[in-house]
Amino acid sequence: MNTRQLFVLCAALSVTLTAPMVQAQTLELDYSGFYKYMAKVKKAKVDNAELGFYLSQHDGKGLCTIESGVVRVDDEVRGQVTVLPHGQFTLPEDKELDLDKAKVVLEVLEESQCNISIQIQSNLAAGDIKMSELRLVEDDMYRLLQKMAGWPGKYFVPELEGIKLNPAAPNGSVQGQAQLKLSQAELAEDKTLNLPALRITPWF
Repeated sequence: MNTRQLFVLCAALSVTLTAPMVQAQTLELDYSGFYKYMAKVKKAKVDNAELGFYLSQHDGKGLCTIESGVVRVDDEVRGQVTVLPHGQFTLPEDKELDLDKAKVVLEVLEESQCNISIQIQSNLAAGDIKMSELRLVEDDMYRLLQKMAGWPGKYFVPELEGIKLNPAAPNGSVQGQAQLKLSQAELAEDKTLNLPALRITPWF
């Protein structure tokens, strides 16, 4: 694994899953591809980090808009897709769906090509948050990065500069900024921040 591959892995796990247009504005994907990543998170045994699934526009101009989604086995709906305000979509984690070769069917607003991207992150509710809690989030995201890098890649994952705090609400802000970065030195401080709902990502 070379340096560039590691950087891509750590910044955002971008993957290409088979996502053919089966109808206008409809994407159908194999559930097993998502389940594989969810299983890796479980094996990493982290409480404060996850892999977030997103649908990105192929031209890099933002996210595709998911109007709705279901998990199907043949013609039977076996689960619902939940879309969060910041564009992340979540799926039920079910081994039976994997064994039954389920499909994830997404209805999207854009007719342009969309790609699946996967981000190491943590979603945090609004409130008073201690720096010690944010350090736990950083530790778990780094542990998950190492798990995703595998062997021997985990030994080459770069150290984090800190974390990035992104507002969960569209067009929101964090202490007056579109994104707030907290360095290692700031995270070591003994203080509490009043924060909106957040999506936290690694800062390299």
